[in-house]
Amino acid sequence: MTFLEYRNSQFHECMGTPTTEITLKVDESQKKLILAVPGGVSMIERRAAERNARSIQKSGFQTSKRGRIGAGFELVIEGHGGSLPDRLTHSPREVY
Repeated sequence: MTFLEYRNSQFHECMGTPTTEITLKVDESQKKLILAVPGGVSMIERRAAERNARSIQKSGFQTSKRGRIGAGFELVIEGHGGSLPDRLTHSPREVY
Protein backbone atom coordinates (compact mmCIF):
# COMPACT_ATOMS: atom_id res chain seq x y z
CA MET A 1 0.00 0.00 0.00
CA THR A 2 1.34 3.38 -1.02
CA PHE A 3 0.36 6.81 0.32
CA LEU A 4 0.43 10.00 -1.73
CA GLU A 5 0.07 13.39 -0.06
CA TYR A 6 -1.52 16.43 -1.69
CA ARG A 7 0.56 19.60 -1.48
CA ASN A 8 1.30 22.47 -3.85
CA SER A 9 -1.68 21.46 -6.02
CA GLN A 10 -0.42 17.97 -6.83
CA PHE A 11 0.16 14.57 -5.27
CA HIS A 12 3.62 13.58 -4.08
CA GLU A 13 4.98 10.23 -3.00
CA CYS A 14 4.99 9.92 0.78
CA MET A 15 7.85 8.30 2.68
CA GLY A 16 6.40 7.23 6.03
CA THR A 17 3.41 8.96 7.62
CA PRO A 18 1.57 11.57 5.50
CA THR A 19 1.95 15.14 6.78
CA THR A 20 -0.84 16.81 4.77
CA GLU A 21 -4.60 16.80 5.32
CA ILE A 22 -5.55 15.37 1.90
CA THR A 23 -4.10 11.95 1.12
CA LEU A 24 -4.52 9.35 -1.60
CA LYS A 25 -4.05 5.73 -0.58
CA VAL A 26 -3.17 3.35 -3.42
CA ASP A 27 -4.46 -0.10 -2.44
CA GLU A 28 -3.04 -2.45 -5.05
CA SER A 29 -4.60 -5.59 -3.54
CA GLN A 30 -8.15 -4.25 -4.02
CA LYS A 31 -7.31 -2.07 -7.06
CA LYS A 32 -8.61 1.10 -5.34
CA LEU A 33 -7.53 4.70 -4.97
CA ILE A 34 -8.88 6.04 -1.68
CA LEU A 35 -8.98 9.85 -1.47
CA ALA A 36 -9.28 11.08 2.14
CA VAL A 37 -10.54 14.66 2.54
CA PRO A 38 -11.09 15.95 6.10
CA GLY A 39 -13.86 18.37 7.04
CA GLY A 40 -11.86 21.60 7.27
CA VAL A 41 -10.68 21.62 3.64
CA SER A 42 -12.10 24.19 1.20
CA MET A 43 -14.29 23.09 -1.68
CA ILE A 44 -11.81 24.48 -4.24
CA GLU A 45 -8.93 22.48 -2.79
CA ARG A 46 -11.08 19.34 -2.54
CA ARG A 47 -12.16 19.60 -6.20
CA ALA A 48 -8.57 20.20 -7.33
CA ALA A 49 -7.38 17.14 -5.39
CA GLU A 50 -10.25 15.10 -6.85
CA ARG A 51 -9.28 16.14 -10.40
CA ASN A 52 -5.68 15.13 -9.73
CA ALA A 53 -6.85 11.79 -8.31
CA ARG A 54 -8.97 11.17 -11.41
CA SER A 55 -5.95 11.83 -13.65
CA ILE A 56 -3.96 9.28 -11.60
CA GLN A 57 -6.89 6.89 -12.05
CA LYS A 58 -6.58 7.26 -15.85
CA SER A 59 -2.81 7.33 -16.38
CA GLY A 60 -1.28 6.23 -13.07
CA PHE A 61 1.31 7.82 -10.77
CA GLN A 62 5.02 7.48 -11.50
CA THR A 63 6.83 6.37 -8.33
CA SER A 64 10.56 6.63 -7.81
CA LYS A 65 11.14 2.88 -7.32
CA ARG A 66 8.11 0.85 -8.41
CA GLY A 67 7.12 2.44 -11.72
CA ARG A 68 3.60 3.58 -12.58
CA ILE A 69 0.84 2.65 -10.11
CA GLY A 70 -2.91 3.27 -9.84
CA ALA A 71 -3.93 3.28 -13.52
CA GLY A 72 -7.40 1.80 -14.00
CA PHE A 73 -8.13 1.57 -10.27
CA GLU A 74 -11.52 2.47 -8.77
CA LEU A 75 -11.60 5.91 -7.07
CA VAL A 76 -13.26 6.06 -3.63
CA ILE A 77 -13.70 9.43 -1.87
CA GLU A 78 -13.82 9.41 1.94
CA GLY A 79 -14.71 12.37 4.11
CA HIS A 80 -16.94 15.37 3.71
CA GLY A 81 -14.37 18.08 3.15
CA GLY A 82 -15.21 20.81 0.71
CA SER A 83 -18.97 20.52 0.86
CA LEU A 84 -21.19 23.49 0.09
CA PRO A 85 -22.66 25.52 2.95
CA ASP A 86 -26.28 24.62 3.72
CA ARG A 87 -27.59 27.95 2.46
CA LEU A 88 -26.17 27.18 -1.00
CA THR A 89 -27.61 23.68 -1.30
CA HIS A 90 -31.21 24.92 -1.50
CA SER A 91 -32.82 26.88 -4.29
CA PRO A 92 -33.64 30.50 -3.38
CA ARG A 93 -37.18 29.88 -4.63
CA GLU A 94 -37.76 27.31 -1.89
CA VAL A 95 -37.34 29.99 0.77
CA TYR A 96 -40.52 31.86 -0.19
